[in-house]
Amino acid sequence: MTVSLSPHLPLAAPRPGLARLQRVERGLVLLWFIVTFTVFRNDELLLYPLALYFTVATLRDRHVTLPLLLRCWPLALLPVWAMFTAPLAVVPAEALRGAVQMQLTVVISVLIAAWMSPREVLLTALAATGFAGVLSLFITSYHDGAMTGIFAHKNMLGAKMLLLWTAALCVALDGWVRLWLRLLAAALAGLALMLILASQSATALVLAVLVLGLVMGFVFLWGRGADAPPDRLALGLILAGLLTGAIATGLALTALSPFELLLGALGKSTTLTGRTELWAYAGDVIAQRPVAGHGARGFWRYEENELVRRIFEEFHKSPKQVFSFHNSFYEIGVHHGLVGIGLTVLMLVWAVGRLLAQLVRRGGMPFVFLMVVTMVELIRAMVESELTRPFVLAHMLIWIGAVYASKHPLKR
Repeated sequence: MTVSLSPHLPLAAPRPGLARLQRVERGLVLLWFIVTFTVFRNDELLLYPLALYFTVATLRDRHVTLPLLLRCWPLALLPVWAMFTAPLAVVPAEALRGAVQMQLTVVISVLIAAWMSPREVLLTALAATGFAGVLSLFITSYHDGAMTGIFAHKNMLGAKMLLLWTAALCVALDGWVRLWLRLLAAALAGLALMLILASQSATALVLAVLVLGLVMGFVFLWGRGADAPPDRLALGLILAGLLTGAIATGLALTALSPFELLLGALGKSTTLTGRTELWAYAGDVIAQRPVAGHGARGFWRYEENELVRRIFEEFHKSPKQVFSFHNSFYEIGVHHGLVGIGLTVLMLVWAVGRLLAQLVRRGGMPFVFLMVVTMVELIRAMVESELTRPFVLAHMLIWIGAVYASKHPLKR
């Protein structure tokens, strides 16, 4: 039987105006989702006060949040390691600041999971991303004919609209949501797809097709969780086997590696031109500090680091541009060492395992949404360097989804 998840978590004792406070705090979560989804000038004026309020709220509701934090200890491994090694970093103050931000990201993720049901998180994500999508329709710039919306460049618009596309599809297919919301979600899905096309981002377009396939596949196989008909699961396994065989045959007939094929599908150079050189630099940098790394914001310092200046010159970047190694695991290794990479992998395996277990056992569009977001972000982690960046909505959704397995343990 599918487990029903309560949207409200009772506090220790009733307080005057509790219902009003809950509405206000859910409004603050929506504002947090908007701020961590978009980037705008002086956004820290909203981000840090909200983070402070949520930290205080975590302490206030410690009878609920503390047990969840203890049960979800793998999420704290990398932040604790970053905090422990901050004194050894190139810039200890910056490293400590980055570690605190990572820890706050985990704490706030746990708090949101404690306050809200998975469906409320899905609807809040739809509202936040939909707001940004509508703004991008009316407030936009263009670069070489490609639309950028309210974001810095076209690829960012495409990547951000992927989250709106995923949330809108899942709400539109959710039979537990009111009809008018489902129709609105369908319209927002159309808007997201239009903006992805207008961004001319090949990566985003390929991932949008993948998202559609994943959503439909998960709905077919586990939309009803443990109540899914056995014959449907059997058919899904047969189709998965046939697809695996077809992929293996295709790989055998091509000289390209799977990773090169992935890069080609994402619109990247299949020859890895430039990228292998960048990753070689990352490997050399990791070898300089293999255990603790350089610390957060300890490497990409143009004025102080001759190697950074050489990389910027080689890749035609200006001193004020933000650059990365275009791979989350290399980036983590540079800043937090090989230990940091190991802790990140452990954290991801733990989170993905719990998300998958909830999808298979409980089903429902909220867990389909959280699982699809996780898979897309793991794919993007191979070509982008944002996986452990603090205060990023898509990554927080992974941790929020994993926390639900502790909030509502699966019964054996």
